[in-house]
Amino acid sequence: MGAEIKMPVVKAASALSLATAAKVDAADALAKAATANASFETWYWVNSIPWGTIASIVAAVYTSLLICEWFWKKLWRPAFERWGWIKPRKRYIITPQEFNAMSETQRADLS
Repeated sequence: MGAEIKMPVVKAASALSLATAAKVDAADALAKAATANASFETWYWVNSIPWGTIASIVAAVYTSLLICEWFWKKLWRPAFERWGWIKPRKRYIITPQEFNAMSETQRADLS
């Protein structure tokens, strides 16, 4: 049922690491380390940005996109195809009967 989710382990690991980094305020620590020897103006402008909040928002959006991808591929698209609301995906495997039913102009040159 449905299409396969490509690289599920990588997507799950990246979502977890992004959420963990946002939780431990790694973005704020990185911004402070990057501006340790900078001028006051640079330090002020870089450190006045709420990097931890931005990282949390990015982690939430990314995780939401991954969840939506799973729902689309596993639940919504197959249901919509079954109900006739959207066109089914093109099949790439055809039966011998389907191949023989095709006209010569539809067949690919196999030589």
